Amino acid sequence: MKLTYFLLFLMIGFTNAQTHRFFYELKFKQDSTQTEPLKSFMVLDINPDGSKYYDNVFLEKDSINKANNDKNTNWTKHTPVTRKKNSNENLNFSAIDFQIYSYPTEDLIKWNLSNETKQLAGFTVQKATTNFGGRKWTAWFTKEIPFSEGPYKFKGLPGLIVSIEDSQKQYSFNLIKSKKLAETYDTSNFLEVRYGRKPILITEKIFLKKAMEFYNDPMHEDRENLRNGSSESIDIDGKRYTKASELVPLIKDEQNYIRKYNNPIERNKAIKYPVK
Repeated sequence: MKLTYFLLFLMIGFTNAQTHRFFYELKFKQDSTQTEPLKSFMVLDINPDGSKYYDNVFLEKDSINKANNDKNTNWTKHTPVTRKKNSNENLNFSAIDFQIYSYPTEDLIKWNLSNETKQLAGFTVQKATTNFGGRKWTAWFTKEIPFSEGPYKFKGLPGLIVSIEDSQKQYSFNLIKSKKLAETYDTSNFLEVRYGRKPILITEKIFLKKAMEFYNDPMHEDRENLRNGSSESIDIDGKRYTKASELVPLIKDEQNYIRKYNNPIERNKAIKYPVK
């Protein structure tokens, strides 16, 4: 079934729908030097009061949680964002170690519209470009779906974004399917909570500071527990450690990993981690 035919059902009863859900295939490079991109499937929920963007694995885990009466979920490498209707302020959700933080950012995107059109996924789409997050983006949107929304923080066009890619082909989103839900979908058990804990609301500046603190000592708690005797030993990946000094190689490995996979979608916000 063509995407257009599928979306015909989406638009019937448009005013009564509570959640319009769009699925995007995201291809991305965690390391800007890698040759082949990774792939994830992302969700955009457009609700009466705003929108939510998050990883599809949250939905998969949510189904398992509901079946088992559980509220735990894993996190992912992608930053979920939510925003209220007609607002440019996004609430970002990011994890440091086992703690989720949320922080607001004001993200006004200025688009340059082109007269160029083409057929894509069964739609007539129009070209638009912008500079955002330290990258140059080309988007294709359709007026056939009257939502001024798109994946991640991309919004503000006179129609839904069907496809968007940066000039270096490190991030690309493509709409693959959609569905309409009769009620607003409750994400509180997987987006706003992790391991039973709600995110701590802070500023973006404080979040960046905490991220650097974690990088400088990513095993601080384990080392302290071994030093003060709170733990006699710590098992990590099947190996037992009894001294804080034994964790130093693991710390170096974690720091190398953080530096290597430091290619966020907003490249101008990539933290400049020092070599340790």
